[in-house]
Amino acid sequence: MLYDRPYMQSDQNPRTRNMVLGIIVFNVVMYAIQLTAGEGYFRLFALTANDYGGPKLWSFITYSFLHSPGNIGHIVGNMIGVFFLGRALLPNLGEKRFVKLYLSSVVVGGFFWFIVSFASGSMAVVGASGAVFGLITCFGLMYAEQDIYLMMVLRMKAKILMYISLGIAAFGFIFLELLNGTGVAHSAHLGGMLGGYLFYKLVYSRNPKGGRNDSFKIPDWFKQKEKKPTAKAYPYKVNIAPPKDMKMEVDRILDKINSKGFGSLTDDEKKILDEAGDLLKKR
Repeated sequence: MLYDRPYMQSDQNPRTRNMVLGIIVFNVVMYAIQLTAGEGYFRLFALTANDYGGPKLWSFITYSFLHSPGNIGHIVGNMIGVFFLGRALLPNLGEKRFVKLYLSSVVVGGFFWFIVSFASGSMAVVGASGAVFGLITCFGLMYAEQDIYLMMVLRMKAKILMYISLGIAAFGFIFLELLNGTGVAHSAHLGGMLGGYLFYKLVYSRNPKGGRNDSFKIPDWFKQKEKKPTAKAYPYKVNIAPPKDMKMEVDRILDKINSKGFGSLTDDEKKILDEAGDLLKKR
C-alpha cells in the first residue's frame, strides 16, 4: 500500500488564520475515525487503483484527509507543513483562494498518482503531502527571494526550498516509486507541485492583490429570513394622519394671531396648534 509523506519545512511568518486550524482539525478528526472505522471506511475515502476497487469521484479529494494508520508521523508532519505554509500564504491569498490552492494541489496530485499507478502497480494512496508540496510551490513562486529557515536552522531563499522539494519528488518518483515500487507516493508530490504551479499561473498571477480580505460567508439560503411585520402582529392601530380640515383651521388660527395676538386664542385653538405641532414632529 502506498502513502504519500511530506517534505517538512518551517517559515517565520507570525500570522495564523482560522482556516488553517480548521483544515488541521478536520484532518485529525478524519484520521481518528479512520483508526476505528476499519477497512470499509478506508476503501470509501482513500484513492484506490482499479485492482483495489477503483477510485470514486470524491476520493480524489478525500484521500488527502486520511493518513497512514501505522505511522503517526505521517499526519503530524503534514499538519506541521500546512500550519507554517498556510499562515504564510493566507495574508496575501485570502481564505477562498487558499482553499482553491489547497484543493487544486490535492486533486492534481491524486490524478497524477492514479495515472502512474498503472505503471507502478500501486494499490492506494492517502495523505495531505500533495497539498503540502503544492503550498511549497506557490510559496516559492510568490516569495522567491525571501529568506526562510528550513527546520528553523538552515537559511535559504523560498525558491531554493521549492527546487529542493522538486528534486526530492522527481528523484523519488523515478528511482524509488517507478523502479523499486517503494511505499511513498512521490507521483502525488509531483502532481501537487503541478497543481500549485497551475494555481499560481492561472489564478494568482492574473490578480495578485485580489482576495486578501475575502472570507467564507454563510450562504443566503442558510440564513434565517427576517419576517416582515404584518397588521396581525399588532393588537391595535394608530392613526397619525391629520384631519382634512386641519390645515385650514391652522391657517385661520395663524391669521387670528397676526391680527389680534396670541392672547386672543381660545383653549381649543391652542390645543389645535399643539396637535398640529406634534404631527409635524412625527413626520
